[in-house]
Amino acid sequence: MRDETELRSLLLDHFHTLPGQQKAIAEYLLAHLEEVPFLSVPALAKKVGTSEATVVRLAQRIGFSGFAEMKMALLELLRGSVLGERPSTAKGPEDDVLEAVARLEISNLERSIESIDRRTFRQAAAALFKADHVFTFGLGISAHLADMAGYLLTQIGLRTTTLSTRFSSPLEQLVGLRPSDLLLTFSFPPYSKQTVQMVRQLEERSIPTLAITDRLTSPVAAHSRHVFAVRSDNMMFTNATAAATALLNALVTEVAVRHQGEAVEALSQINRILSEDQELM
Repeated sequence: MRDETELRSLLLDHFHTLPGQQKAIAEYLLAHLEEVPFLSVPALAKKVGTSEATVVRLAQRIGFSGFAEMKMALLELLRGSVLGERPSTAKGPEDDVLEAVARLEISNLERSIESIDRRTFRQAAAALFKADHVFTFGLGISAHLADMAGYLLTQIGLRTTTLSTRFSSPLEQLVGLRPSDLLLTFSFPPYSKQTVQMVRQLEERSIPTLAITDRLTSPVAAHSRHVFAVRSDNMMFTNATAAATALLNALVTEVAVRHQGEAVEALSQINRILSEDQELM
């Protein structure tokens, strides 16, 4: 494996063909990938509530000789992530983590920019502007991206609402959406079932979704009208967000540049509001 994304892909590619207990293990691994190098077979079996033999069979099912080989592969990835970017003059891991992380984010940005079709980019920006109301949504780290999207789109005058993560089911909030609206969603591994369910339901109702995710074959991609895949490789077993943030900023800027009148008016109103607030202090 070249990176932890490949293990996620292996698990996801086999997921729908796995027996029930193996599927439960796969779900746990996708949600807690960072724990894998530190888990024993008995510990993982206990966490999931299955047998040790089932854990081993899952590892074999996705291409490893056993769970131990899968753990070693991940440990090597982690070691390579931490050490691989360090210049030979570095004295220790702590000396160059900042530069290593920055270089990885730069690589994410460059590879994402190269892969994004500019025509698709312009079409997505046009869809954002055309929508009567843009709703944004994400869970986990994607929730922060959804909040940022809501803020930025409001700044250029688009009617935008960030859907809450506090509902018992996010699906409840879709009742008021219409075909003239648009959902902007963010989805990165481990993929949220709730996010996928939302996108599927909106597709059935002919309500467009613009998805920003990590690959064009992610679960939300198949049900979204506009899809962007950005790199989210990270030294840690979490998703890096620089590429997603840059794409979001670019989409908002594209809308503002092509519709300067509306954007300038919105910004003027916001500035007036902020000025009045300051005068009251």
